[in-house]
This record gives sequence, C-alpha cells and structure tokens, in this order.
Amino acid sequence: MTLVKDNDLGSITISNLIFAQIIFDGMMQPECKDMVWPATKRGRQVGIVNKFTDNEFALYIDVDYDDEGRLVIEFNVIMKFGVSIKKITKILADYIAREIKLDCGKNPSIITINIAGVKSRHKAKRNTKVVYRYESIG
Repeated sequence: MTLVKDNDLGSITISNLIFAQIIFDGMMQPECKDMVWPATKRGRQVGIVNKFTDNEFALYIDVDYDDEGRLVIEFNVIMKFGVSIKKITKILADYIAREIKLDCGKNPSIITINIAGVKSRHKAKRNTKVVYRYESIG
C-alpha cells in the first residue's frame, strides 16, 4: 500500500493515495475527461465522484522501484468505446510522468496502463496492456 525508500537520513514513505491523486488528476485533463476512468483489475469502475475522495482506487495501483531506483507504476482503467487507446493513454502517461518528475526530480521508468474494460451502453471486459518507458535523463 505504500512505497518506502531508505536513505542516509531514514525512510521516506509515500502512500498510494498520492499516486492515485496524480492519476485521477490526469484523467480530469480536458483531453481525457469522460474518456477514461479508474478501475479494478476485473474492470469494475472505482472512484465515481466529482472530487476524488475515494481511496479505493489506491488499492489497485502497483508502485515499485526498478534497479536504477526509478518508479515503476501500473494501474487499471476503463476506456470509452471509440476513443483512441494510444492517444488517451499517451496523454495520461505523459501527464503522470511530468507530475512525478516535478515531485521526485526524475522521470519514472515505466508506466503501465491496463485497459480492464470498455464502456459504451454497457461495460465490456478487456485485457489490454499499454506500456510507456521513459528515459532517465530529462
């Protein structure tokens, strides 16, 4: 549920709620709003509120460090039927990477977005994985 980083001064603990808020804020960007929603691994939509106060989404986010000490993030979403998965996930992943760089000082290593479902009149389960890799510099 939390990410822990040890250094010379002690341990730094970051809750998944922080990452959930960053991801949700990315979903609220004008290019993504009403096209992508947070979800469980089984494709159930979570966090259905105007202001993000539901911490359930944080349970479904996996955050870890790679060998270089950079973040690896994986989470699940439901996409609106008919939108470009590549375009929307790229906008969302780039927003998350930008925010993490601002907060942590370096780019994440990998952001994996699992498309757990597609929403039209009904929700249909999907199992599509989109992976974005970011350079360590910049």
